[in-house]
Amino acid sequence: MFDYEKRTTLLRAALRKKKLDVFITSFLPHVRYLTGYSGSNGLCVVTDSALTLLTDFRYQEQIETEVPHASKQIVRGDLFAAAIKKNLFSQSDTIAFEEDYLPFASFQVVKKKLTGAHLIPFSGIVETLTAVKEESEVTLIRKAASITERVFEKILGVLKPGIAESDIAAEISYLHRIFGAEKDSFDTIVASGVRGSLPHGAASTKKIQKGEMVTLDFGCVYHGYCSDLTRTVAVGTPSSEAKKIYRIVLDAQRAAINAAQSGLPAKKLDTAARSFIEKNGYGKFFGHGLGHGIGLQIHESPRVFAKSEHALRAGNVVTIEPGIYLPGKCGVRIEDDIVIRDGTCEVMTSSPKELIVL
Repeated sequence: MFDYEKRTTLLRAALRKKKLDVFITSFLPHVRYLTGYSGSNGLCVVTDSALTLLTDFRYQEQIETEVPHASKQIVRGDLFAAAIKKNLFSQSDTIAFEEDYLPFASFQVVKKKLTGAHLIPFSGIVETLTAVKEESEVTLIRKAASITERVFEKILGVLKPGIAESDIAAEISYLHRIFGAEKDSFDTIVASGVRGSLPHGAASTKKIQKGEMVTLDFGCVYHGYCSDLTRTVAVGTPSSEAKKIYRIVLDAQRAAINAAQSGLPAKKLDTAARSFIEKNGYGKFFGHGLGHGIGLQIHESPRVFAKSEHALRAGNVVTIEPGIYLPGKCGVRIEDDIVIRDGTCEVMTSSPKELIVL
């Protein structure tokens, strides 16, 4: 399904450009991206002539079906020590490691056993590749999004005064599994009433009251790929201010979606929504970035925020999620998943966005 050979070729080209002999990663989303391996313990070693996956006995059968392109090694003990013992890299090599993800203990193993090697910390080598999705990846994200949207439709029939936020979150997790997802892609956010001003308000035992706005932010994982959807609904008639900020957030989100296309600096996409909210007097209540990439991780490159240095590229899959959060009152956020195309974008989520009053 995935073009692992192309991914490896692109990575090797990046290594040669930086005059690096070896690239090592034990960061599981990157191991999976390069090899297909989905287990919990793995090390990927990339040289100019070989791609090797090391793992332990628990995954001996699994890797035979999951890893079509790499050399496979089942080892005992520390994976880094085993890679050195098997001469997958040597004293004379210049070895790139992911400074954001390599555990310090593993770094110490390599440093101690390869005293002559040059260990070079890098970030962004694999992220540059993962940011541009293959169409097969887009298809899986779209499927994950469709599952989450089915869950949202069902949850609308469950939301009512007196039900606890945590019960809604539990129902979301259950329905994700029922509809074919592997798991939630992150801890579900259910924030009602005054808790709606918490952008990451994890579901609590608070019971939803009549007239409150309820923000639901949730997603699932399907064949490793994530979805991320936010909708804010009203349980009973909301206040006039709640309806006002809902309309502002919705129009801001639409402005950003209309602006999204390849070549656009990500910070300008953020500005498309942020400037609209600011012009309507609520700028100080929108304190987070407009969005983020999704894929094998729920947050990945490119980042879409005011100081982003990324430019959008065809194949990027990002979220568009402006919000307004009024302390002591309520909050509104609306989020969709989009894929950037040449000259436009494709919105992958289609759940209703006009304010739903239950």
